[in-house]
Amino acid sequence: MKPMRRTNFLWAAVLLALSIFILAQALGYVPPGVWDAALRAAPALLVFAGLMLVLRGRVPFGGLISIVLSVALVAIIGGSAFATRAGQLRDDQVVPIVQSVAEDVTLLRVVVETLATDVSMEPAAARADGIRGQFAGSLASAVDVQYVEAADNSATLTIRETQPGGLPSLEQIGRGTLELTLPPGVPIDIQLAAAQGASALSLDGLNLERLNASVQQGDLVITMPDYLPTLVTASEQNGELAALNGSLTVVLPRSVPARFELNRGGADPIYDPAVFNFLVGDVLESRDILQAETVLRYVLTAPRGQIRVESTP
Repeated sequence: MKPMRRTNFLWAAVLLALSIFILAQALGYVPPGVWDAALRAAPALLVFAGLMLVLRGRVPFGGLISIVLSVALVAIIGGSAFATRAGQLRDDQVVPIVQSVAEDVTLLRVVVETLATDVSMEPAAARADGIRGQFAGSLASAVDVQYVEAADNSATLTIRETQPGGLPSLEQIGRGTLELTLPPGVPIDIQLAAAQGASALSLDGLNLERLNASVQQGDLVITMPDYLPTLVTASEQNGELAALNGSLTVVLPRSVPARFELNRGGADPIYDPAVFNFLVGDVLESRDILQAETVLRYVLTAPRGQIRVESTP
């Protein structure tokens, strides 16, 4: 009788938890994405019932084992489905970005915050083209685009991706893309904070003053312009480039003197020893840096990936 009483209690606890969850959803306390996941996991109750019938009275702690196996099954199948969907590109919504930049703007700030989105930037053909681009992704994402010109002749473009509905449904999970072209001939500060996805910033041809780019999950590739900043003092850092769970590649013209402070894991950096010296303290420094009046100064961070600095003619 004791195994039967334990079984009845376990079933009662499961039904009580299920009833409370359904009531919470009816009252609006359960996010749609969580409710969608729960409905998809509902067949696990049949697995749980079958395991209870098979293990009851035959295996010690049969009820507990049934719960553990059912939860493990849901986690494995759910994780596989999520991983498959997360790797797919979505274009359920497209947000165009079209913004002119006034001729008297002397500094353009570009602030980008994304979630599971591949980001690419490159120069426009001419300054008159202004800012062009688009976001393509899931309907679960909300994309806010703001452009403000200040009295000091600076302008700020802010693109921020959020998911106001919380956990998206399985159909809405996937990667997005953000493509931007930026005007040449105007000094630019760029700030990129990406949660997931590959980011490729091809900035050759831009008047890049500062760049701070951080990618939580994914690789970061940056092509620097043949341009020396004019608004940053000689002692200032031009920024920090970080691929926290990926690899970081910086492509730099050979004619641009640079000093890179490295925050890395165990892998040695890859670089051209004919162009850079690798100094004690994890510093890559151009061999002709002593003759340079202006030097690019960046911190390169890739604690779990490879740091690569490539030199172009």
